[in-house]
Amino acid sequence: MFRVLGKWKLIGLIILFIGIYYYPVDKYTFNELYQKDDKISMSLTDFRNEPIKTIQVNKNQISYYISGDKDSTVLFLHGMGGSYDIWWQQIQYFRERFRTVSFSYPENINSLKELSDCITSILDKEKIQRVIIIGSSLGGYLAQYMGVYHPERVIMLSLGNTFPPNNENKSANEGLIRIVKWLPAWLVIKSIRNKYNKEVVPAADNSPVVKAFLNELLGEQVTKKAFINRYYCVVDTFSPKLQKTLPIQIIESDNDPLVSINLRRMLKDTYPFASVITMHNAGHFPYLNNPVEYNKRISDFISNAKLER
Repeated sequence: MFRVLGKWKLIGLIILFIGIYYYPVDKYTFNELYQKDDKISMSLTDFRNEPIKTIQVNKNQISYYISGDKDSTVLFLHGMGGSYDIWWQQIQYFRERFRTVSFSYPENINSLKELSDCITSILDKEKIQRVIIIGSSLGGYLAQYMGVYHPERVIMLSLGNTFPPNNENKSANEGLIRIVKWLPAWLVIKSIRNKYNKEVVPAADNSPVVKAFLNELLGEQVTKKAFINRYYCVVDTFSPKLQKTLPIQIIESDNDPLVSINLRRMLKDTYPFASVITMHNAGHFPYLNNPVEYNKRISDFISNAKLER
């Protein structure tokens, strides 16, 4: 009898463990969290109602957005915690003058080479030869990679809240990522969400847009698998040998909670010929919480770079 009871206890513990491990991830929508029926919420809703396209690249289905038929194209590259529509305020601003392209990184991709293959495949499909690249965080890192390995496709680079090839990100997070792999998805997403709400949102002057957008992405577009694989893209290394004739802009925030002061300095030292814009108290997502200034800074950079060429 005691053996039978022991067996059922073991089975119960296994069921309990499985239940805890596979507990569903909390998910939210932008409108649930933002709760304002204003210009921002309406413009995002309208943008998300616009059609997107798909393409198959190395067994991955890529969703991307493209609009406009202008001669010049602007490509937007998001960070670890992003998706194609995180740039909607920039796309709506720039598509009056440019063709605009943005895509979401598939959760299975874990290298810059694979992400660059997605970019070149999209450009080839749309018959776009060269692009102006605007990237933030991981997207800014990927932009540098494109400039090194596909210089023939790049007109100029705007590198926002990002870093150069380095060892700091890996050494600071290598032990943590090993643990994250074994944790349940709900706990991983909850931990990231807590970090965002305690550090990233306050650094963005407690922007309700930043809070609503990031919390919506977590658990939906940014799954545990996507987060881990995007981390491997962040620590992927290459030699940052960009041509000095390539126009480069660096946009940084003086209170960025996700890119250290040392990495910001390293980025400027790596590209001493780049123009540098330092935004005050703008956090890690200034294009979300301060789109007017961000758009103007990029617009001025594009105009000035074209004049100098």
